[in-house]
Amino acid sequence: MTKEIHQCECEICRTGSDPVIVQQHHRMNLLLSRLNEAQRRWYVGTLSQQPGQPTDGELSQITGLDEKTIRRGRQELATEFSELPVERQRQAGGGRPCAEKKTRSSK
Repeated sequence: MTKEIHQCECEICRTGSDPVIVQQHHRMNLLLSRLNEAQRRWYVGTLSQQPGQPTDGELSQITGLDEKTIRRGRQELATEFSELPVERQRQAGGGRPCAEKKTRSSK
């Protein structure tokens, strides 16, 4: 199964006015398509801190990540992941609740 690669929605990519930027945004989204949820947050959070990089709003257009997600990635990086469990991808209690197997009782 192939994960769909986000198509950048910035003006440059929509018009194709700068092939170098279009290729850069495509490669960024190609990489993001192979990362898990947390890794995507951290990567874009790191990009948002680089001098001369796009704003959170622009990164949101480029990557499809919400601005709050980008800020969260930046905050997690700032705390050096101290709040995150090492052995789990999600926080305790995150994700779907366990489903109990339903059985018919015989009478």
